[in-house]
Amino acid sequence: MKLFRAASLAALLLSTALAPALAAEPIIGVSVPNLGSSFWISVLYGVDSAAKADKAKLVTLSAGGDANSSQQISQIQDLIQRKVDAIIVGATNGDAVKAIVERAVAAGIPVVGISSPPNTDKLAAMVSADHYDMGKLQAECLAKAMGGKGEVAMMAGPSGQAWSDLRAQGFRDTLAKVAPNVKIVAESRLADNRNAALTTADDWIQRFPDLSGVYSATDDMAAGVVSALKSAGKGSVKVSASNLSPTAQQMLKDGDLACTSIQQIVAQGKAALTQAVAAATKGKVEAKVVTPAVLVTPNNVGSIDLSLVVAPADYRP
Repeated sequence: MKLFRAASLAALLLSTALAPALAAEPIIGVSVPNLGSSFWISVLYGVDSAAKADKAKLVTLSAGGDANSSQQISQIQDLIQRKVDAIIVGATNGDAVKAIVERAVAAGIPVVGISSPPNTDKLAAMVSADHYDMGKLQAECLAKAMGGKGEVAMMAGPSGQAWSDLRAQGFRDTLAKVAPNVKIVAESRLADNRNAALTTADDWIQRFPDLSGVYSATDDMAAGVVSALKSAGKGSVKVSASNLSPTAQQMLKDGDLACTSIQQIVAQGKAALTQAVAAATKGKVEAKVVTPAVLVTPNNVGSIDLSLVVAPADYRP
């Protein structure tokens, strides 16, 4: 009887000691290229929202720009040293961060890629939009707005990021099929930066006086293009974009954009956090989560449900 009581007491003490560890909220590291971008702000809003629901703690780090791969590598190294339970990574450059991400995985920290994934097959999960289809939708819309003919230039987005490559490929492939009389006269692989897009668009306006359309990989870049066109008195040039920040919503309402192909950005953030928590707690993980693309035009922008698309205007990570 005494032996039974001793064993029971030992079991009770052990379960009490383990309870705080089992109940502890998982710590999820989040590493993104740039929190100055409306896209990544909306991603973080989704991550934040899901973290509150899933009772997870976040350590959020921004590399400060698409070109700052060395900064992101250092930050992921810091997350490894802090022994977070999982890491969500939107890569500055998929190839550049591959080694440090694989080091995290080797250290027992699962990694979830989002939108612009690290270029490795060791990810626990990958969350993204159908970026190829986003480019396809832009091509169909812009070709129609241009009357199926003319010259178009491409603000194709940063090189080394899967999302920009896929959108650009979807645009090129589709344009060749639906509008063979539309000619691509220039392509720029800039970072997702409004000022850089404005400067490049100024140059294009001088070099291509017959330009009648501009594809923009993101709405931030499109805002720079629209500013340049307005300043040059070229408001008749049709512009398409992707994503749906408050700025893009206003440009659509003002008639400055022919359309924007959008992804459910907030939904991606939520899904990434859910998969990261599942991986950290040895739960069921979905290896691939893809959210569908949607086309928004001046005619339907007022009726689109934005709750899974973009962060509220007053949200700050």
